[in-house]
Amino acid sequence: MEMRVAAGRWTPLLLLATLLLASNLVSGSHFRYGTMSWRPIDATDTEVGQTILADPILVRHTVAFEFKAAYRRDYEWGKFFREQYRPPNVAGGTQVWKDGGSCYTEDSCSVLGISNPSNYMLFPFIAQGFYVGWEIKLAVGRSYFELNVTGPNANDELSDTRRPCVSPFDTGDKPLCRGGVPSGTQYPTTQIDPTTNCVGSICAGSLVPYEITYPDFVSALTVPCEQVDDAEPDYCSPWSQTYGFFFGDSDTTGIPLSTDVVLEITEMNYEVTNVGNYLLGTASFYHTYQEAGVPKKKKDDFTPWTAYFTGGNRLTYSTDRLINNHQGRFRLELTVNLNYPGEVIGKQGYVPNNSPVMTALPVLPVPYTGRSEISANGMLATFQVAGFDPDIDIKAYQGSKLESNEKVYYYLGSPRKMGMLLANQVPDMKYPSRWNREDYEAARKECYQRSCAPTGADAAPFVLVGTGTPGKGATRDGSNAIPAGTNLTLGNNFTDLANGFPLFTYEGTCSECANGDRTCTSLRLLVDGFTTETPLNFTCERYKPWDNKLNLAHQPERLYLDRYSGVVQWETGINPRDVDNATYLTDFWNHRDSGDVSNTKYAKRLAAKGTQPSPEQEPLQPGFYNVVFDVRSYSHDPDCHLKVYDAATLGSISPHTGKAFTLPAPGNGGLYTEAQCKAVDDENMIDIAYVSVPLDFLLFLYPPASWCSKSKCRNTQAGITTFRDEGFYGTQNDVNVLSTGSCTICGGGEWNLYDVSAAGLTDKQLNLTDYTVCLQDDDCKYDFDTVAITPAIEADICKRNTPPKWVDQASAGNDDGNTPTPRLADRPTWSTLRVVPSDPTSALASDPFIDGVPIENVYPGLALFLGQRSSEVRFNLTAVDEDDCVEMQILPIGLFMGYTMYTMTEDGLTKGTQACTYKDATKDRNCIYNMKLELIRRIGTTNQFYRTFIWKANDTLPQIQDPRPPNVIVCFIPFDNYQIGVRRCVNIILSKDQALFWVDARPKLRELFLSENERNDAFEEIVSKCGLSVTGPNLKHYENPCEYTPADLTTFYISPGQTLEFYMTAMQDSGNPPIGIYISEGGTMRANGTVGPPEGATFEYLEYDDKSGKTHLRDPAKRRFTWTPKEGQQCKYVLCFIGNNTRELEESIEFTSTFFWTRPFVPIPALLDERCYTIVVADQQLDMQAGSFVDAAAALPSLTSDCGMTFSMWFYPEGTTTMSLATFGYTKPGETDNIVYMLEWDPVTAVVFHDGITVQDLGQYYRLKFSTGQSYIIQTDAEFCVNEWHFLTFTIAPNGNFVLYLDGVETTHYSDDDRDFHVVAVETGSMPVVDGKVEIIGDILNNNPGYTGFLRIGSFDAVQTFNGMIGDVRIYSRVLTAEEIGAKQFVPLTATSEVGLEAYYKFNDGSQADNTLGNSVGQFNKYRALPPDTADSFCNLAGDTYCNNVAADSPAGPSETEMKAKGQLVTDLSGNGNHAAGCGPDACSTTSTMYFVFAPSPITHPCPEETLPTVVHVDGGNPIFVAGTGFARSQWLKCSFSMSDGSIKVIKAVHNTTGNISCVSPGSPDLTVSALEVTNGGVNFFTNFQLPIYMMERVVSFPETGGKVTIKDACDMIGTNLFSMGAWVYPLSQSSSALEDVISLIGMTSNDQTGLLSVRYNGARFVVYEKIGSTVTPPLGESSAAPAHNMGEGSGWHYVMLSGNTDRLVLYMDGESTELTATSISLSTCDLELGTTTTGRRAFFGYVEELSAFSGFLEACDAYQIMWGN
Repeated sequence: MEMRVAAGRWTPLLLLATLLLASNLVSGSHFRYGTMSWRPIDATDTEVGQTILADPILVRHTVAFEFKAAYRRDYEWGKFFREQYRPPNVAGGTQVWKDGGSCYTEDSCSVLGISNPSNYMLFPFIAQGFYVGWEIKLAVGRSYFELNVTGPNANDELSDTRRPCVSPFDTGDKPLCRGGVPSGTQYPTTQIDPTTNCVGSICAGSLVPYEITYPDFVSALTVPCEQVDDAEPDYCSPWSQTYGFFFGDSDTTGIPLSTDVVLEITEMNYEVTNVGNYLLGTASFYHTYQEAGVPKKKKDDFTPWTAYFTGGNRLTYSTDRLINNHQGRFRLELTVNLNYPGEVIGKQGYVPNNSPVMTALPVLPVPYTGRSEISANGMLATFQVAGFDPDIDIKAYQGSKLESNEKVYYYLGSPRKMGMLLANQVPDMKYPSRWNREDYEAARKECYQRSCAPTGADAAPFVLVGTGTPGKGATRDGSNAIPAGTNLTLGNNFTDLANGFPLFTYEGTCSECANGDRTCTSLRLLVDGFTTETPLNFTCERYKPWDNKLNLAHQPERLYLDRYSGVVQWETGINPRDVDNATYLTDFWNHRDSGDVSNTKYAKRLAAKGTQPSPEQEPLQPGFYNVVFDVRSYSHDPDCHLKVYDAATLGSISPHTGKAFTLPAPGNGGLYTEAQCKAVDDENMIDIAYVSVPLDFLLFLYPPASWCSKSKCRNTQAGITTFRDEGFYGTQNDVNVLSTGSCTICGGGEWNLYDVSAAGLTDKQLNLTDYTVCLQDDDCKYDFDTVAITPAIEADICKRNTPPKWVDQASAGNDDGNTPTPRLADRPTWSTLRVVPSDPTSALASDPFIDGVPIENVYPGLALFLGQRSSEVRFNLTAVDEDDCVEMQILPIGLFMGYTMYTMTEDGLTKGTQACTYKDATKDRNCIYNMKLELIRRIGTTNQFYRTFIWKANDTLPQIQDPRPPNVIVCFIPFDNYQIGVRRCVNIILSKDQALFWVDARPKLRELFLSENERNDAFEEIVSKCGLSVTGPNLKHYENPCEYTPADLTTFYISPGQTLEFYMTAMQDSGNPPIGIYISEGGTMRANGTVGPPEGATFEYLEYDDKSGKTHLRDPAKRRFTWTPKEGQQCKYVLCFIGNNTRELEESIEFTSTFFWTRPFVPIPALLDERCYTIVVADQQLDMQAGSFVDAAAALPSLTSDCGMTFSMWFYPEGTTTMSLATFGYTKPGETDNIVYMLEWDPVTAVVFHDGITVQDLGQYYRLKFSTGQSYIIQTDAEFCVNEWHFLTFTIAPNGNFVLYLDGVETTHYSDDDRDFHVVAVETGSMPVVDGKVEIIGDILNNNPGYTGFLRIGSFDAVQTFNGMIGDVRIYSRVLTAEEIGAKQFVPLTATSEVGLEAYYKFNDGSQADNTLGNSVGQFNKYRALPPDTADSFCNLAGDTYCNNVAADSPAGPSETEMKAKGQLVTDLSGNGNHAAGCGPDACSTTSTMYFVFAPSPITHPCPEETLPTVVHVDGGNPIFVAGTGFARSQWLKCSFSMSDGSIKVIKAVHNTTGNISCVSPGSPDLTVSALEVTNGGVNFFTNFQLPIYMMERVVSFPETGGKVTIKDACDMIGTNLFSMGAWVYPLSQSSSALEDVISLIGMTSNDQTGLLSVRYNGARFVVYEKIGSTVTPPLGESSAAPAHNMGEGSGWHYVMLSGNTDRLVLYMDGESTELTATSISLSTCDLELGTTTTGRRAFFGYVEELSAFSGFLEACDAYQIMWGN
């Protein structure tokens, strides 16, 4: 970027060491920052007094104001403007107010500084926080006096200034009585605009902030005259002199009501820097709004109350460096409109409307940021306005709104709201102030004459406005009517336009001031008791002619604001010295609100990325800038849209913008619509629609700061002083700020010289950067004797400050201790900044989006924190600053306090009472519901810091009564004391256990959500897409546009390459967000344990419009399932979906239970719900009957003798007569069909053998015949059968060689002893050859252009028909070898890998749209598995887990006649476009049928799902039944079994149905788990679906009804005093209602009593019992957990052993030992029993294997060895 020094523009800085004598100058140095807000009160505000609290009417008309302001700390508090101060009250007494002679009372008035300096307060440094709690009283008054009535004077005239002037330009001074008229004679108020001096018609077309027709322009239409023109206010107090807080209403006499503001100091800053040296305080006070003593909520139907505070002037230019609005009046103005939205709703307790609440630093540092840089928020210098609306919408408690808190909208304050008037002193700091234009111009003329014009010369080049006429002798209207002898000497104030005095305005070139600054006057200062005079210079270029944009209050130049996000964008230049001639790194946008009268609510691009504007951009001056924001939120005032607005009477011009109000929509009878009233983003909407609050603060523009590198420099010597630090950075540490250690400041942060007209100044002189500051310690890690100091090395030593950044969570929503992170789906879209150009052909129309700026910087989106009602919310806000040194703050924006929350009834309705009092929440800070941030902490020695956010809850309250709003947004910013990082907003959503419903067509669901009293907008929006016909009797499915959730247990059929799409839409009965929807079972398991959609499928959240222009992902929640299965994914998939009323990370969802449909109905928890679906991915085949065919002639011309041809197809014959399979031919014009080749399926007469005794019929067999038009025939042997799949191929070589293949390329595939012999036919021959080549069908067609070819797959005509299925037809324009044919026979083709493939038809073209089910084109039908006897009583809301509206249920499964193929397209998948078509009605037999059907073929991948049994004997020979999908009736259908030695055994399978086959298990050399796989084609086993087959020895199976195995006289072998008995046990029971006998010793004791020692099972553990006679003792003990086979991980087989001796009894279970109470049983004779059939004892249900018994006690090691067979 080229650097060029900008032209000199600024005056030298005048530094003043003492306070100025003139009070207006002192006042101009102390206001820094201010904002106000208000809230309604209720009965808990005891400070307001019992009189008000006892009257509900007064309570509802009383508000509490919150006032916050920052002032200069060491200002002479108490000396001026009736200010007083006092320390905090002490126990037992109240401190006395003190003043320094500020005229708070007449007795103390010292008028002009004749006060005792010891009486006023400078708040000197004592100790940090010492002054916290002190109070300052900011009184109401004018100049040095109260607003009061004075007089009468000698002419019996009174002066009444108790009313502030309405107009900023009204002086309040009565006109002079002329012609001897008596005092009080009413004179018409001059309709003049002092900003332009327009009178009457002269003003037409003037662009001024206020038009003279605005009723607020003057205070009254007539005013009384006075006898002596005293130039003092008489009937109102002017803006330029008034101070205090005014409520906007008046008392019974019409006097405006006001109050002194008592500011309690909350923070004291002692830094003697530009951004420090301030005190910050707050004030709270109450007011009951009234008119003439009658309580009133607003001024009138369409006018809110306007309250404001004013109190002195802003900073100066010369001493404080305030660039804009220096010494301007400040005015904090807000509107008050008392509304209670709860009253409108009617049913619930009222919730009053509050104003927005704003916050900001008193001074916000902003570094210069040029066009070639991006700041923290992107796009030049940027920052964000911080504000929120504490209102909590009561609808949000019921969940029908997205956010509990309301949105705020940001505007740049109008000149009126900025205070309007500037001092305009000429020269600066010269009293008096020049508030109006004529005073300013007169002072300019005077200074010009003194400083520039030759002595005695005329006032030229001063001329009259717009006339070019020299000033003397001319009037403003050019009539030359100044009376003769009028004194026109310098200094006269020509203001009496009624007498023709002119107003002079300078319009010259400053030619007579070309030599620079000239002294105009001087300023007297009192320094140490001595009066000194300091000259004040007049600079012609600086004191330009009056310009409303500069001489009235105005915002900083080139500053833009986005009204929706609060992002402020400021083009500052690159530094104070150099022009910016770089190209824009990003698009430069005006974000909807720049103060430009042509601006709309949409963004406007000012410059495009990569452009270099002309002229070059001069930099803004460094220093302070005043900025005022007007922040608005919805007022909830029903009058806005319920009462007629008469613009003629009520006004049509906005006092804030000077532009016309937005008027009611045409045709609405003068009524605004409710939508208009809610459109707070419409700047010109009438005031009653919104509540407005101010934010007034300072920006400090400075060159970016730099620190010395910590790794290269010692940083022990102080560096450059900045606006806030004295040479060091990183040293501040207190409760709110933490630092990392000291760095020397080596540049920026300040500007030392304001006169930059001199060229050649270095960066060091200008304090931009100076790397040599870092080398003061002579310890830099560079050898400067050998290393050249390049700019890169300088930048490495003196590093530029960077803004802090958030440390985001690794994944959004995963609380890892870092900052909650916005999800990509939750971020605003680019269209947030979309331009709406008026000209669609403009450049903007083709480039409508921001380019180059990360959208997350400009609109960072919302991080989502999901919590639970009545549970604490806690998360960290972690930030990092990558600078070597850091001073970190993490600041909140809009923490909600408990006083804005409301207690709830047991029904979840607001009671209208606060959860905490305002005092408890704000002053005492003991409200549990206050949001809080803990103190900042540093993470180890890193540059990362965090604060913990806490929002406590009363966990004893029911969730429905939690007063915390369930959906709020809070924001935070990181700040390093120089730069602010990007704002992070967190959407906190608190869910409660609420009923959740799948959205579908159930009538009862409509009753719930669309009833008159509980109408749900979101549900209505969903169903509106469907229309009422969705539940009509003729509609048998769910239309996709409805986005309804399909019925439970629905089955979807889909083919590879087709797309399945359906929606899972769920909502809660209250609409309280968020809702999560997850795949719970049946999908693809992920590494983190979650279940996802099948491979290739997506399951994405979609958005519902909340009708505010924004979108959300909350409630209703909608996820779209989309899947296009690929080849190889043919299978049946069962997917279950859970809807949960809490959206969580999917890895935290419990997926272990599924709610299948059962009878009797078992309800599931209301807060979640599940539906399960079956998706069958299946191939389609073409089913033909009685004369139909597919015409595939498009590929024929490519089949020529050049390379020969190959034709292949799979077919499934069903008829018993001769059938044509494929016919090639052509038709000559006017002739019949000519057949070239025909393939036929031909039956052979059955062979019958007679042996004299019996008759053996071998059945009917079939053969394949090939013929030509010349009757050349080749045929196979008759060895084939119908009703199974066959594969035919024939090839014709160029030399005439012909080969016909049927079912393969080899005569046998397996030997006879493999039990898998089948026949393969391969026939060869030759075709006629002419001139060395055979003539193939393509040659015939190509050589005879008039011929029309045909290839009829299936029937040839109504006589030569084909009945059966055809699948996978392939046509090549070359000869495939036998090896290629064999390799491709059972494999779907990949067209891009095939050579010479001219056509490939898979027949997956079936469309379920062309049927009576009403589906949209391309949508696949949904098949319902609901039993036909389901009663409607099950179709209710509680049972919606499986139930749906019966009238909308679909068929139970696909029909063979569902997908018509006649006349339908058959897609060529080769990529050549040789598509075929089903024969149309003109070609097909009228009795024929043809349909696409879901059916497998031998090339289909079968999908086995389960086997029965799963356990077989190792010896083999067990029949195994395999259930699944995609089993083809194929002679190649086989099972394979993996063996323990790594070998594979292949067994021929028997086809039972397309969903069931059987095969016999082979033997295995040892125990193993075998992987069973299935293939339809004999090869290419589909390894994606393997089922385990357990090859084991025999086990004992005990049925649930009872069974027993007895080993007689066991005690003879093992005894009962020294024994061990154990077995492998596989329990199947989950019941804990009774104990099941597993292993028992039962017999007789020595005293002939029955004895029993038993190991039993209770559904979860093994328990040991003993029984002697009829006495049952407590259990002797139990094992650790031993779950049954289906109860969780680790369940199934368990090894159980009981071992005992005379002292010990031990139970071993899976190797773990449990010491039991020793048994007292001693059996003389006994049996050992497994299970039981005894009445009164519970039978064991399960398996037992490998029982062993020992006559000895076994220790744990022995038991472990035996368990594993050792």
